[in-house]
Amino acid sequence: MPGMRQDVRNGRLPFDLGVFDLDGTVVRRDQVITEATVDALRALRERGMRLVVATGRRFEGAYEHAGELGFGGEDPVICYGGSMVRRMNGETLLHRTLPKNLSVEVLEWAAARGLHVRVFMDGKIMVSPETSAAVRYLGRSGETDVEVVESPASWLRSSEAGEDPTKLVIVDHPDDIPGWLEEAQKVFSGRLFVTRSLPHYVEIGGLEGTKSSALEFLCGLWEVDPARTLAFGDADNDIDMLSFAGLGVAVGGLSEEVRAAADAVAPPVDEDGVASFIRGIVGEEV
Repeated sequence: MPGMRQDVRNGRLPFDLGVFDLDGTVVRRDQVITEATVDALRALRERGMRLVVATGRRFEGAYEHAGELGFGGEDPVICYGGSMVRRMNGETLLHRTLPKNLSVEVLEWAAARGLHVRVFMDGKIMVSPETSAAVRYLGRSGETDVEVVESPASWLRSSEAGEDPTKLVIVDHPDDIPGWLEEAQKVFSGRLFVTRSLPHYVEIGGLEGTKSSALEFLCGLWEVDPARTLAFGDADNDIDMLSFAGLGVAVGGLSEEVRAAADAVAPPVDEDGVASFIRGIVGEEV
């Protein structure tokens, strides 16, 4: 990272915008965000950087963690894997949805293979009946806005579905996903963005419903040069964001593809990888 420390000595960071994935990047498996991570983001803010969360979670699932990280008010959150940008105060800046007919095609494809699906509408989740993978990896949700339907495809095709989905998710045993993921990517190539975000979680969104697209939107809104962006991520759904950013940092990294897309690699989240990398940028006082 030539010139980085020189910029810091001159009182200016070489970045104007920092972007942080949540799960596996700044949020540990036990759902804890460490004090070191919070302090590191605070140090960047104090040096004049804009910061934003970019997560596959829906807004409601990202809100609490974003608050822990110091976000609030008009701060935007990139959620649903990039399909939505919504401020912490609830104002929606960007919302991209999936065409209903194409979503139904995905749901029927998944149903034919006995896969558990989740249809994310804005503020509501429709899910297929539980499979062993859903029970094991998702647990039994206590959320009141989750509704089980026998056939999500039929439900979505009906008039009661209302708006188009924001995102679709397929849940399966991590060891089983490689058996169908490549097929799904081929079947929907050029029409949908199909990517793995967690070992058991495959996200399906529009071609523009990506973290890099949402980041590009914010760069335009704030007049930030993409070359002056710093992005942290760990999973396949972060690859496009890591490639787009001026400096993409893989935190641990689930795959070789993630590490290959990044410009640098930080230690995993359980070793406070983001905090340690930021210390290298701003100095050891953080």
